[in-house]
Amino acid sequence: MDFKPEKYRKGELVRYFQLDDTLGIVVEQDGSKVVVQWVAWPGFDGHSVARGPMPMPMYKVKRVEGQV
Repeated sequence: MDFKPEKYRKGELVRYFQLDDTLGIVVEQDGSKVVVQWVAWPGFDGHSVARGPMPMPMYKVKRVEGQV
């Protein structure tokens, strides 16, 4: 299977692929891993998601619509 990987820029807003009420900021990308600092995650207060950047597989994040 041949596909072109998605490239994310530092500072882009992303969402978790299955949950529309999530919000994260891309910190860096290393190949197929995207490091995301989550700002909003469903069911948790702000302190629970501020533990630090989390590496995520590239296919589990999607870009927020309307970014320039």
